[in-house]
Amino acid sequence: MNPSHQVLRYLCSSCNNLIIETYKVIDWTEITSSEECPKCGNLLSSQTVTTSTTQQTIQKLSLRLKFQTASRLCFDIEKIDSVLNLGIGDRICIVGNHSKTLVERLIISSLLPESHGGFGSENVIIIDAGNCSDIYRCVNLARQYGLDIKNILKRIVVSRPFTIYQLAELAVNELPKVIKKFDAKTIIVSDILHLFLNDPQVKFVEAKNILMPIMNSIRQFSRISLNVIVVSFQNDVPSGYSRFLFSNFNKYIQTTAGNSDRTMVKVNSRKEDCKIIHLQQKELELILQR
Repeated sequence: MNPSHQVLRYLCSSCNNLIIETYKVIDWTEITSSEECPKCGNLLSSQTVTTSTTQQTIQKLSLRLKFQTASRLCFDIEKIDSVLNLGIGDRICIVGNHSKTLVERLIISSLLPESHGGFGSENVIIIDAGNCSDIYRCVNLARQYGLDIKNILKRIVVSRPFTIYQLAELAVNELPKVIKKFDAKTIIVSDILHLFLNDPQVKFVEAKNILMPIMNSIRQFSRISLNVIVVSFQNDVPSGYSRFLFSNFNKYIQTTAGNSDRTMVKVNSRKEDCKIIHLQQKELELILQR
C-alpha cells in the first residue's frame, strides 16, 4: 500500500479518461504497452498521475476498479461492432425504425458474462419512456445464446413513466438509487421523446426545460458511475430537439428501412467518420454462429 495512503488516479493523457484508482504505484511501461484506453482507444503508453486523499474518492475505488475491467459492449453484429467501439462511460443514441431491435441485442449482450464475450452486467435497467417495450422480445435472442430464460428476465429491471414529470423524476432522482441497488452497468432509456411528442399540451420550450436536466443526469452517470447509457428514438427526431439532444452523446446509430429486407445503418462517433452499413433483416434478428 502507498505509505501516504493516497489514492493514485491514472488518467489517459489523450482524453483524460480515468483508467484506474489504486493505492499501488503502477509501472505502465511494463504492463500497458499494448493496452488501450477503453474510452478513446489510444495506447496507454503515456499517463498523467494525480493523487487524492478525499474520502469520496476512496469510497468510489471498488466501483471504478470493477467497471474499468469490463469488456466492450457489443451488438454481436460484426459490421457494426467493427466500426463502433462501445464501452464504459459511453453514451449512445439509437434512432430509427429498428432501434428497438438493436436495443434488445444490447440488453442480452450486457447480461452475458465477460467470459462469453458479454458485458458482465448483473442487471440492465430500462426506463421505458415510450411505454411500449416488451422484454419478452428478448427471449428469442437469449434462447439463441442458450441462456436461462427465467434468469435473464429476472435481471431486466423496467420502470415505466406515464408523464414527462415522472420521466424526469426517474432519470434525475431515482436512477442513482436503482443503479446502486441492482449493480447495473447498462442503462437504457427507450423512446425518450414519446411522451413529449404525443402530448399536444407540451410545448417545445417546456419540453426542453425538462429534457435538459435529464440529459445532464445522463452525462453525469456515464462519467461518475462509468455506466453505458443507451437512449433510443423510434422515429426521426424533430430538428428543434436534435440540436440540443444529440450533442449529449458520443456515439450515434441511425437505421433506415431500405428495399426488400435490407436496412441502412449509419454509425457515427466523434472519433470516427460516419460509416454507412447495409444489413439484411436476418443480420438484425439472428445471432450468427461463430
